[in-house]
Amino acid sequence: MDCIREGNLKNAMTCFDHEAVYMDKDGNAISGLANIEKVVANLCNMKPDIKIYKHKNSPVGNDLIYRLDKWTMTATDPQGNPIKMQGASAHIMRKNADGVWLWLVDNPFAASFFAD
Repeated sequence: MDCIREGNLKNAMTCFDHEAVYMDKDGNAISGLANIEKVVANLCNMKPDIKIYKHKNSPVGNDLIYRLDKWTMTATDPQGNPIKMQGASAHIMRKNADGVWLWLVDNPFAASFFAD
């Protein structure tokens, strides 16, 4: 999360698997690193302070993990307005050849699915 807080888009994108899918707040799947980069760029531009305060990892075989976490975020939008958010994420992470866990499916808005 430091790279996002620092606004470092290049480093933030290294957290995604080459086959990654990002779920937006409306539940739409965004595929392809170039498309995901557009979303992550908006986030990096705000230099948000994201804190994970609870998480659970469930291994699936040797190279996948299903991860749930709860988070808070504070930031400032481009107009200078404060942003405060909280939510829950659901991720599938895959271990790459170097042993690094990368987001294969990143759904930072999973909590909204259960809101109704």
